[in-house]
Amino acid sequence: MSPERFEIVVRGKLGPEVLTAIDGFDASYCTDGHTHLVGLVPDQARIHSLFQRLLDLNIELVSVDPVREDVGGHDEVHPTS
Repeated sequence: MSPERFEIVVRGKLGPEVLTAIDGFDASYCTDGHTHLVGLVPDQARIHSLFQRLLDLNIELVSVDPVREDVGGHDEVHPTS
């Protein structure tokens, strides 16, 4: 696995102590009560250790998605007709 950027969404607002334990990720908070963590994951071992840390801290995982790096800024649109 080559390094890839991921967005991890968890339930609740994480405090500064928890965010310190999850270093290497930028956090943002949404009005829906979720925390979005975005960071570079160099390999599967790192993502597994992060999942284990969230589990150990009793933090509910909502979603995990790779972050697509747009090169041109816009997706190409192809007409279907």
